[in-house]
Amino acid sequence: MTKKVFFWILVFSLVVFGLIAYVFAEDKFLTGNLLPELIGVSVELLLIIVVFDRWQKHEEKQRKIKIERRLREFLIFFLKDNFENFPSKCKPESFYGEEYEKNQAALDNLVNHIEANGLVEESVVEIQKYCESEKDIFSNLIPVVSELTNDHFKSWVRIAYYMNAIDSKKEKTSKAVVEILKNVKRYDSESFKNGLYVGSK
Repeated sequence: MTKKVFFWILVFSLVVFGLIAYVFAEDKFLTGNLLPELIGVSVELLLIIVVFDRWQKHEEKQRKIKIERRLREFLIFFLKDNFENFPSKCKPESFYGEEYEKNQAALDNLVNHIEANGLVEESVVEIQKYCESEKDIFSNLIPVVSELTNDHFKSWVRIAYYMNAIDSKKEKTSKAVVEILKNVKRYDSESFKNGLYVGSK
């Protein structure tokens, strides 16, 4: 039996007990002893379920925020290690979750810059080296990301795919990097939308 079903059974029981108490008000045994006890127990159980449910949801959200923060660290390293020489407007300052608008604007600028100008040879080499060393870590973290939302999972899978594509030369580096950045942006957006970041209210 699920918690939701149990909750509604308790609500239904309270209504039934209330009706019985009203209809059989003269019956001293029902109204004076057993029925009030049953009503009291049902109310206590409902309160426990509501409080426990809120506490459980809060704990679950905090656990997901910890997971999101650890995964975000890998994205921060990717952004810092590979785009250091780009214009300042193209670089997220710290890429923290609470800096959502700055993150989104910087990623948009970075994508537009690469689409307009491509990547210089030095950047291509750096990104290829990075993907060669980090692609397995990103792939191995896919089960961890699956504990967050569906869009977190989808964006991370695509990031891992394009890192592998860069390393295997399956995709042109500049095109694959743009796809990675778009999915980093999607990951950040999903965290903000669901309040799964450090400092969310």
